[in-house]
Amino acid sequence: MRGEVPLARVYEDDQLLAFLDHRPVFPGHVLLIPKRHMVTLDELDPQEVTPLFELLKVLSRAVPLAMGAQGCFVANNNVVSQSVPHLHWHAVPRSKGDGLKGFFWPRHPYADEAAQEATRARLEDTILQELILDFWFGPGAGPSPSHYVRRWFTQDPEFDAAIQGRFGKAMRAALAGGLSSWEGTARGRLALILLLDQFTRNLGRHTAAAFAGDERAQRLAREMVDQGVDQTLTPDQRVFAYLPFEHGESAEWQDLSLEKYGQLRQQAGPDYQNYLDYAHKHAVIIKRFGRYPHRNQALGRENTPEETAFLNGPDSTFW
Repeated sequence: MRGEVPLARVYEDDQLLAFLDHRPVFPGHVLLIPKRHMVTLDELDPQEVTPLFELLKVLSRAVPLAMGAQGCFVANNNVVSQSVPHLHWHAVPRSKGDGLKGFFWPRHPYADEAAQEATRARLEDTILQELILDFWFGPGAGPSPSHYVRRWFTQDPEFDAAIQGRFGKAMRAALAGGLSSWEGTARGRLALILLLDQFTRNLGRHTAAAFAGDERAQRLAREMVDQGVDQTLTPDQRVFAYLPFEHGESAEWQDLSLEKYGQLRQQAGPDYQNYLDYAHKHAVIIKRFGRYPHRNQALGRENTPEETAFLNGPDSTFW
């Protein structure tokens, strides 16, 4: 259609679409619309409310994070001043003294297509990172709700299917060496570690694929620790920033695991003692065998007689 402006998508699923406003109030100004046509908020079906507002919540956090802004202005307008009435929300990055006058004025178009694309890509990455973190840790910056914690180390086919459906593509990109831009922030790096170290274990359980992301995850985690970036994370987030060390098959990785989980226990309190206990259990196995015997079959390694005896006993696997 003549005059149609291509959409610069930053997020899309079966129900929702988010894209850059082509005449933004400020760069990073995002529009969110339901794909099903409706005009006003009261036309939403009950089952459409939660996904929409979950994404709007993520946008309100991701937009200022991606754009280096202090906050986000979120607005919904109905009918008036719409050439084609359609339910939508604006998420606009804002900072003190940004010069915004009145309602959405003045506008600040992108300098060129390259500037728009750079903004779109940055927002797309940040939104996906925040969706991963919310999916794993739950909302807010406090301790994760108990029903999130229960999912972390439980074998649940429905949970694995949810990971595959929502984040399987991102996990495969990370395993292929992609998403390197995520390494530039603590939250992006943590999301990448989850893809490489946790989602791989859910989706590759009992196969070599479970460990395919370990080397990169260990490098990312080690760099976080060396730079002190891990200290900016919440205690629950730090648990998973350190797990690549615990998963490492060497005394060096185990020493670092014990050090960091010991520090976490000291700083965050007795609620994190169990993670230190598990770190000790892992370290004992590596000290004894130099590897995790329960991985041998998946990795095509032959058990030693001592490993066979160990595997026939209790507490021999961490699948």
